[in-house]
Amino acid sequence: MNKSKIGVIKLLVILLAVFASCEEEIIVTPSLITEEVIYLSGERVRLLGRVITTQNVNANDHGFYVAENEAFNQPLIISLGEKTTPGRFIGETEVLNIESTYYAKSFINVGGEIQFGNVLQLTTLSPEVQSFAPNNGPVGTIITLTGKNFTSDTRILIGDRPAEIQRIEFESRITAKIPTAGTAPRENVTVIVQGKEIILSQQFEYTTGAFSKLANPPSSIRLNENIFFQDNEDLYLGLGSDGNQSLNSKIWKYNLGNEQWTEASYQGDPLWLAFSTNNFFGGGAKEVIAPYVTSRDFWKIQNGNFEKLPDLPFESIESLSFETDENLYVIGGLLGRNTFKYSKSSGEWASINPIPFSANKSDLHFTHKNKLYVTNSGDKQIFLFDPETEAWSLFSTYPGDIVSGSGFGVSIGDRVYVGMNNRSLQVWELNMISGNWVKKNDFIGTPAARNVGVYSNAGFIYLVRRLGATGILEFWKFDPNGL
Repeated sequence: MNKSKIGVIKLLVILLAVFASCEEEIIVTPSLITEEVIYLSGERVRLLGRVITTQNVNANDHGFYVAENEAFNQPLIISLGEKTTPGRFIGETEVLNIESTYYAKSFINVGGEIQFGNVLQLTTLSPEVQSFAPNNGPVGTIITLTGKNFTSDTRILIGDRPAEIQRIEFESRITAKIPTAGTAPRENVTVIVQGKEIILSQQFEYTTGAFSKLANPPSSIRLNENIFFQDNEDLYLGLGSDGNQSLNSKIWKYNLGNEQWTEASYQGDPLWLAFSTNNFFGGGAKEVIAPYVTSRDFWKIQNGNFEKLPDLPFESIESLSFETDENLYVIGGLLGRNTFKYSKSSGEWASINPIPFSANKSDLHFTHKNKLYVTNSGDKQIFLFDPETEAWSLFSTYPGDIVSGSGFGVSIGDRVYVGMNNRSLQVWELNMISGNWVKKNDFIGTPAARNVGVYSNAGFIYLVRRLGATGILEFWKFDPNGL
C-alpha cells in the first residue's frame, strides 16, 4: 500500500476518534448542602438545602432525613420528589416532639444512588402561654389564648373539663369555648401540649350570682323612702312612707336565724327621706310633701334599742351616710353638697369638705375599709372619700347601667357588689385589689321594683324590694358565688 493511502486512513481514524469523544456524556457529581433551619417551633421544622452543579441533575427524589440520633436510625424522610435543576429546595415537617434534639441532613437520589449533605443539629422549642382573654364570662364564652409553639394536639382544661378547641392559628393563637361550670366559680386554666401541662397564673371566672326568693315580708309592711340598718343577724327597716302620702312610724326586724318578722320598739316620730347607718339615723322630713318640713331628729341604735340624741345642727333630706370606728358622716342630699362629721366620742358635729357633685342616698355607693365610694350618676365616675384626709378623689368608672337610683352596694372581703338600680337587672363585682370589674348573673325578678333594704351576712346579700306603686315587698337572697 502506498504511503498516500496510509495517510488518508490515519486521518480518518483521527477524525472518527474526535467525533466519538464529542458524543460521549460527561458525568459531573453534584455537591449537596444542608444549609440551615429557616423555621423551628415545638413540632415543626422548615429546612433549606441546595444542589450545586453546572448541569441538570435528573434526580429521582430529593429532600431531608430527620432523626433523633446521629446514626439516623428510623429516620423521618421528607420526600420532595423529582428534581431536574440545581439550586435551593425547602422541606418541612410538623410531627416533631417538643423540647427534643434532632439531626437533619439533605439527600438526593440520582439513578438509585443516594447522596447526603452535611448534618445539622436542632432542638425543638418549648410551648409557652402568654395571656388569655376574656378571663371571665358565662358558659360558652369564647376565649383566645396567645403564646408560642402550640402543637396541633394542644388541649385546654378549665378545672378538670375540656374546653372546645375551635382553631389553632400560626402555632401562637388558640380560640376555645368555655365548658359547663363545675363546682367552683374560679378555676385554673391548663394548657396541655404533647402531654406537657402549663397551668396559667390567671384563673377563669365563671359569671356567677344566684338569686333565690325568700318568703315575702308581711303584707302589712309597705315602705318607701325608708331607713334600713343591721345588727348581726337582725335586719331592720321602717319609717319612710307607705308608698302613698301617709307616713310610717314603725320599724320592723327580721331575724335570719328564726326567719321571723317582728315589730321593733321604736317610739319616736315618723321620718321620711332620713339617713341611716347601722348605728345612727335621723334628719329627713315630717311630712310626705314638698316643700319639705324638715326634721332634725337624731337617733342612736344600740343592741336593738333606740336612744334619742341632741338634734342635728343642720337639715338633711335623703343624705348619704356612713360610719368609721370614730365618726359618722352625713353627706349631700337634696338640700346641697355639704358634708358633716359627727364624733362618736365627743358628740360634736363639724362641717368638712363638701362632696364635689350632687348626690343623695339613692345614688350608687358603697363602703370598703372605712372609706366611702360614691357614683356620679351623670357620668358614672366613682369618687372616693378618705376620712383620714377628708378629701375626695376619682377612683373608677362604673361599667353598668345607671337608670335611676335605689341601687345597692355591699362590700364582702376585698370584693364589692353593686347594681340593680331602678329598672336595671345588672349586678357587678369589683375586685378592690386589682380594680377589675366582673359582671354577675342578672337579677331574675321583675325590674319594676326598688331596693328598700340591703344587708349582708355570712357572704350572702339580702334585698328587700318594693314592687312598683303597690308598696308590696319581696325578699331576696343573693349568693355572689352561686353557679
